[in-house]
Amino acid sequence: MKLFSFVLSVAVFFISLYFFVIKVPYIITFNDVIYILLLAILMTICITGVVINWEIFDRKGKSSIVLFVSNGFSKKKKSK
Repeated sequence: MKLFSFVLSVAVFFISLYFFVIKVPYIITFNDVIYILLLAILMTICITGVVINWEIFDRKGKSSIVLFVSNGFSKKKKSK
């Protein structure tokens, strides 16, 4: 699921970047400014999604093994 979210964030970022680059030279009305701002907000949301799901590529250093060590000093002593 994280891989799907990561790929979707990257794809939407590049699609919105394409429309952003095409539309920036033709800002004429206030509606165009609002459209550009919405595209910029969408791109920041996509960047946030990429940062959140970035740990997909960082799994090499992590281990899922939990090591539990028990020693004799931490046991309760029975009173006689």
